[in-house]
Amino acid sequence: MTDAPSPHPASQSPRAPSVLTYGEALLKLVLPPAERLETLSHLEAQCAGSELNVAAALAALGTNAAWGSALPAGPLGAWARRHIRLTGVQDLALEKPGRLGSFYLEDHYAPRHSRVVYDRTGSAFTTLTADDFNPAWLAWRTALHISGISLALGSGPRELALKLLGAAKDIGLTISFDVNHRRLLLSEKEAQKAYMPALWMADLIFVAERDVGIFGGIQAIRALNPAALIIQTHGAAGSEAHTPDGQTFIQPAIATGGPGRVGRGDAFAAAFLHAYLRGENPAEALAFAAAAAALKTTTPGDQLQASENEVQAVQGAARSLGEPIR
Repeated sequence: MTDAPSPHPASQSPRAPSVLTYGEALLKLVLPPAERLETLSHLEAQCAGSELNVAAALAALGTNAAWGSALPAGPLGAWARRHIRLTGVQDLALEKPGRLGSFYLEDHYAPRHSRVVYDRTGSAFTTLTADDFNPAWLAWRTALHISGISLALGSGPRELALKLLGAAKDIGLTISFDVNHRRLLLSEKEAQKAYMPALWMADLIFVAERDVGIFGGIQAIRALNPAALIIQTHGAAGSEAHTPDGQTFIQPAIATGGPGRVGRGDAFAAAFLHAYLRGENPAEALAFAAAAAALKTTTPGDQLQASENEVQAVQGAARSLGEPIR
């Protein structure tokens, strides 16, 4: 590992970090472990959505977080708003016609792959357009976080995302973009075109190893955005940060287990943001993010259930993991 880079712009901000995320909330319907939809017996309802997961994790860690979106009127919209309120996230979602999108999750053991089936056509989120832009969403924020999912859900939500990105760039916010490609929503060829404007504007780029090939590799992403800090995740093999000045910081993953595999990437991104926006260098932010992702795995649901102190405890070498705090 090379020496730590000089402080980044976020460390110079006099304001406490406050992050806006933008994306769709979904009704997640989870089958019992190893069951298939073809033999469905019962389902568990959870509130999910990548950018909402990031906002909830930020709030749990102590960073002010708001979530911009759209939700329908009626009981399912009210259900989602209640969940969001309980996470401590500021709910900025507009009430729009349509429905609450949903998806089914089959969680399987190897070698069978888990399966997701989307049912999100006609959702309230897909009715959003650039005309719904409200500059108040960005007021007093220090960062904006968007993922490729929101750029893959139709021209209206994509246009609003790009307007938010442009406005955030104009007022000097840190822009965080998680590629988070969903192959059931866009082909790789379509994705490259859809994600390019966000890649160009981003200060932080999160990209999983499985998605790097969409752009031709890390060096190709660097060529598209010479100034961004690029964070590449490798699952159980850990993560690394590539700085604009050519340094690379490597972070091993922390061994973990439990029912919360889904949402680990969102917890990782949120924890990195939480640390980075407080002035931590990339190596420190990676270590904090790795600990948060490990903790996310230990609890069910899509959102991180851990405080900053709990994440720091996982980082500490003095405590024996698994022993109760006495």
